[in-house]
Amino acid sequence: MSFVLHTSSFPMPRKTAEQRTTLDLHGMRVPVRIITERGRRSTIASVRQRALYIRLPHALGEKERQRRIEEMIDWARKTAADRPEAFAHLVAPPVAAAYTFDFRGEEYRIAVRTHPGKTHRIVPGRGHAVTVKLSTCAPPQQQTKAIPKLLAKYFAGGCLPEITRRVHELNDRHFQRRIHEVKLSDTYTRWGSCSHRGNINLATRLLLAPPAVLDAVIIHELAHLLEANHGPKFWAHVARALPEYKVYDKWLRENGAGLRFDPVPID
Repeated sequence: MSFVLHTSSFPMPRKTAEQRTTLDLHGMRVPVRIITERGRRSTIASVRQRALYIRLPHALGEKERQRRIEEMIDWARKTAADRPEAFAHLVAPPVAAAYTFDFRGEEYRIAVRTHPGKTHRIVPGRGHAVTVKLSTCAPPQQQTKAIPKLLAKYFAGGCLPEITRRVHELNDRHFQRRIHEVKLSDTYTRWGSCSHRGNINLATRLLLAPPAVLDAVIIHELAHLLEANHGPKFWAHVARALPEYKVYDKWLRENGAGLRFDPVPID
């Protein structure tokens, strides 16, 4: 999700400065990165995986710089008021000793422990029990923010063989192209990608979507093995494999921001 001001053609921007701060968006403390770039002629705000990014041209005077920052922040405030779920992945879960999380109709219980090691870890237990071990090397306010990422990694590891089989099934049925590798990634910037080498990369959050929606994204990425762009030929390939693809695109637009590995604290 992004908002662009004064768009024009420009060479590849190069970062010259970065300022980090936080912004209160209707009760959500959202990290903000304000980046100045040489070669940029547009100002853009975008909600990415780790922060709200505001990118500015290097040559702006201070008054114009502040005006553009305020305009981007106004856009962020309006977006947070209309669609708070767009920023929810940037907010850490509340501190608790235990949580629950529903994954594909099964309830998982998550115990929280701390340890002096340098990295956060997640350890499987019996049945639907897991333990999250948070590093005390991280500031307390950053510790719980790691829990959704650990859950995404945990479920991605267990589901990757199944997703890989499904990618190959849909490819054999509709495209018959060479696939090099299938990956699941904890990203909030896109639902999937396809490289020219045949690497299919899917957002782990799609594991929380209905299976038909996941299939639609897989078909979208597989169609890129035939057409790299999003031109008419590309959409013809998608429609041939999945005539009702627009239904699933709409579902993701309306519900995709709510697909998050956010655990529920146990009182």
